Amino acid sequence: MRFSRDRRGQSVVIGTVILFGFLILALSLYQVQVVPQENSDIEFDHSQQVEGEFLDLRNAVLSASRTGAGRSTSLKLGTRYPQRTFALNPPPAAGQLSTTDPRELRVENATVEGEGNVVAYWNNRTTRDGAIAFNTSSLRYSPGYNEFRDGPDLVYEHSLVVAEFENTVLSRTGQTAVDGDNRIRLTALDGSVDESGVERTSLDPEALSQSRRSVTLNSTGSDPIVLELPTDVSTERAGDLESVWRDRLAEDDANVEDVTVASGTVRVELNGTATYRLELGKVGLGTETTATNESDGYIIKVSSENGVAVAEVRDRYNNPVGNAQVTISVDGSFEETAQTNEEGRVSYEVDDVSDIEMAINDGTETWESISFESVGAGAPGGGGGAQSLLVAPEEAVAFNGPGSTERGGFQLDVENQHDEQVRITDVTVLPEDPALNGLSDEADSSGPGRSELYVQSETDAIGDKNVLLIPDREYAFIPNSGLQLNLQRGPEKRAYDTDTGEYVDAETDFSGVEVPLNSGEQATITLAEFYKVDLFDAAVVDVAGETFSVTIGYKVAGERQTKQFVTTIEEAPIGRVNVQENIAPGDVDFDVTTDQFQSLAAGWVVVENAASGQTVSFESTDGETTAVDSADVGGLSEGDEIVATLYESDTEERQLDQDSTTVGGGASAINAFDVTDQSGNQARFDVDWVVTNDDDDLDTVEIELQDETGTVVDTVLNDVGGGSASGTDRVEQTANPPDQTYTVRLIVTDNNGNEVVETREIVYSG
Repeated sequence: MRFSRDRRGQSVVIGTVILFGFLILALSLYQVQVVPQENSDIEFDHSQQVEGEFLDLRNAVLSASRTGAGRSTSLKLGTRYPQRTFALNPPPAAGQLSTTDPRELRVENATVEGEGNVVAYWNNRTTRDGAIAFNTSSLRYSPGYNEFRDGPDLVYEHSLVVAEFENTVLSRTGQTAVDGDNRIRLTALDGSVDESGVERTSLDPEALSQSRRSVTLNSTGSDPIVLELPTDVSTERAGDLESVWRDRLAEDDANVEDVTVASGTVRVELNGTATYRLELGKVGLGTETTATNESDGYIIKVSSENGVAVAEVRDRYNNPVGNAQVTISVDGSFEETAQTNEEGRVSYEVDDVSDIEMAINDGTETWESISFESVGAGAPGGGGGAQSLLVAPEEAVAFNGPGSTERGGFQLDVENQHDEQVRITDVTVLPEDPALNGLSDEADSSGPGRSELYVQSETDAIGDKNVLLIPDREYAFIPNSGLQLNLQRGPEKRAYDTDTGEYVDAETDFSGVEVPLNSGEQATITLAEFYKVDLFDAAVVDVAGETFSVTIGYKVAGERQTKQFVTTIEEAPIGRVNVQENIAPGDVDFDVTTDQFQSLAAGWVVVENAASGQTVSFESTDGETTAVDSADVGGLSEGDEIVATLYESDTEERQLDQDSTTVGGGASAINAFDVTDQSGNQARFDVDWVVTNDDDDLDTVEIELQDETGTVVDTVLNDVGGGSASGTDRVEQTANPPDQTYTVRLIVTDNNGNEVVETREIVYSG
């Protein structure tokens, strides 16, 4: 038998070879086309992730500069690919994060305006080389992708983040270096970062000089003030970077004349006829950071009132220095070496009228020492110096305004000891603690604690100033020079918006009158409420124990004078009293309630019918309601004014609060009150209402929307009349509020000021 011509197995072998070839071809195509595309997608996702983390790092740097509070951030440098059984991956895509070598940031053709050592120090700095200059670095992230060819480098410098591509530069954030309010805010980045690889790396920005002070800049001559900002963006992309800066500065309505980018420097020219505020800060990142101290700084006066001299030590970035060594001499003789507190301040109190000198370093430079003359003149026990004719008999007292949970305001009594009438025109307040940088009353209408400033004399002459702010969002900004509130004029006030992280101009409402004080008469000045405002948050502060400078502007015989008081806020008994809102002539009794007691176990209440002059008195505790017999105050007639006054004790010497209600006729009634939820991503509610009044005496119908904290976030006021009214109103809270339970209040008021109130609760789920 011959087998050489037997071909029965050839088709199987050939088929197997062909199938194997197709398999190899498929694997090759998968390796060449699919694997690169999948890896490119993985790299793209990482590019998006790292960009978000880089922006978080930028925000943490700016927050550290402005608030002094550093927060940890992290950044995933690279990415890995999934394991593949029949294909090969390139090495993991590693990235690099690094700082550049320090370069000078310069402010040229600028002169600092101010007084004393401020001008001496800063003018000395500018005369060294014609510019205010300090070193700063840029921060760059560079990816090392294997497949994704369009992954940009990310560069942070001077508050701006840009994405640098091979052929262009695009911005990823706004800038805060120059804003439309003529404010220049520059933050130096110090330290060394050099991280590379695939894993996640942590970074902890540290405030080396928290930006808490500013100086006034004017042009030297009328030429533009020039900012020279070093950049790490490649010179080939200078034109694109110039466009980015132009666009961002234009968005912020900055007072800019020209922007150019050349030789690794962004040059911004500012209008030379305008005045600017310069804020500086320094933030450390990585290793080799250097904190600031007083060695290259200066010392300034803060105040010298009531026998106490207060000074502040600042570093080369114009910010307070804590734990600085200050030598103190009294009447030419060395007294002691003291340390500044966390706010950079040091104080010294004298028992007799004395001259005080304070110095830092060796005191040889003009700006390294200050002198206070005749400290203690006019202060109690101060050696018999001339006493001011506008005086504060006692320290200010902490005050809890309506709707607040903290004693965030204070009341200061002043007395006119001139022989003639004076007229209070304005009040300027400056906290000793610079962290108390916001003021907002957070309450509707006017009154003590309802207005940022409320001035009331013993004869009930009243002046007030309201800054029209969005509650729980906007806060009147207290600058280093203090916040002036004028009773007669209404210029806009600079405010900070914690939602947007930007400054805004807030409108004001004011009484438009001076408050007269006769000789020997007192007035109570109420300021409320003080906040610590951070980048995107604010918290009311219990001011008990805090120290404030309060400067009263007033006129005497047509001449303007001012008087500064430095007061440490004391805790003292306070409380509130409320008279029943709806009292009818035929009522046999009515309620008087006391609440919001602080440092007060029980108060003394005097209730008077102003028409009859009859009174009734009783003791009342916190939260207690007392039914007052109408006969005890001479009966009730329509139009009678019922006044309740709360005193600290039955001696009736210290009045704590007062409230009144006018006796009205027919009562108002709420006949219908329905709330319909029209919410989507915003909280929106339609309110249908029907109200009546027995005596055709309706005045207003108001709808309030309160969030879970009790803050009124929207209100609608309807002017009505007659005996009945109805309508539909919408109240809302925008800006994507969180899920919560809202309260809708319907308030009906008659022409006698009597109110009827009902509430509805509605759950919002955005």
